[in-house]
Amino acid sequence: MSHPITRRTFLKAASGLLVAPSLGFDPRMALAADACPNVVVGTWGGDYLNLLEQNIGKPIIAAEGGRVTYDSADQIGRMTKLRAEKMSRHGSLDVACLADIDMFDVNRSGVLEPLDTKLVPNSARTIEALRRPYSIPHIFSAMVIVYNPDKFQAKPDSLAVALDPKLKGRVGFSDILYNFNVLQASLAAGQHNGDTAAGIQFLREARKQQPKVYPSNEAVAAALKSGEIWLTCMWKARALQWKKGGVPVDYAFPKEGGVPVTFEAAVAKNAPSRACGFNYLNAMLDPRSQVGFAETMGYAPTVTDASLPPTLQQSVGFTNAELDRLVKVDYARFTAEKPALLDFWNKEFKPGL
Repeated sequence: MSHPITRRTFLKAASGLLVAPSLGFDPRMALAADACPNVVVGTWGGDYLNLLEQNIGKPIIAAEGGRVTYDSADQIGRMTKLRAEKMSRHGSLDVACLADIDMFDVNRSGVLEPLDTKLVPNSARTIEALRRPYSIPHIFSAMVIVYNPDKFQAKPDSLAVALDPKLKGRVGFSDILYNFNVLQASLAAGQHNGDTAAGIQFLREARKQQPKVYPSNEAVAAALKSGEIWLTCMWKARALQWKKGGVPVDYAFPKEGGVPVTFEAAVAKNAPSRACGFNYLNAMLDPRSQVGFAETMGYAPTVTDASLPPTLQQSVGFTNAELDRLVKVDYARFTAEKPALLDFWNKEFKPGL
């Protein structure tokens, strides 16, 4: 299911050796202001939507004379809408934002327009390993071990600590990350070849220590803040947000490797305005907007020319050694196994916890 991502593919964007930023669009490729009076973007609500408007809508699209209309929903609702409108001549979305595995899944339904790199010139500066033929990578992070530093004498740098009887009842998992929890558990079990059976067996052993399962990432943060749990595995960007918000946590990159996550955007095949959709994707990759998301959400840029201040790069980025231990998910296999992983999670792992 997974194999190592080489350092060369991430080095410039995530280790601090970044090219000086090239702000703005290529004037030869920019669309005329009156060509894109409105673009409809399907996205999550809350902070992500607000940051899209703050870093893309107002400073870039509005400056070109355009306007953004947001259609906010959860990812399932967005995927359902794309599939339901597949046969319509004109759909309701120009752009759809989804996490990497969901974008892969919905693309197999034939509802996404192939990426037009001529209309998205900034895509030429994206990290090669994150490129897809149907979407652009917007921001990315990776799974780390998040823990309360007051409860540990040394950094717990492996999910294997979940097997320690001393942590009985003090380890928590996010319910919505069930499949990524299994994959990270497979790495902790020493498997890097996509053997989720190893992750399932690892979690069976971890279950003996009575871990807790919470309905959302936010609920995990609340449990860490209250001291109910001391440790979890979570996206590094989330850990940075929690720490900034006063949750007593630190993080450690797992010695066995970390699972990356990329949040992507694509243009619907029946978009009301295909050109405006691709123009918006190009704006998402503008170095200015990339830096804005790194500063606020803690996600690493996906373009090689988004130069970050050294302290910000140190927190949201990854060291060379960590980059060598990132793994690339085989989306086809991971998607195929999701129903079985959910079945294990709901029927065997979660009940009674």
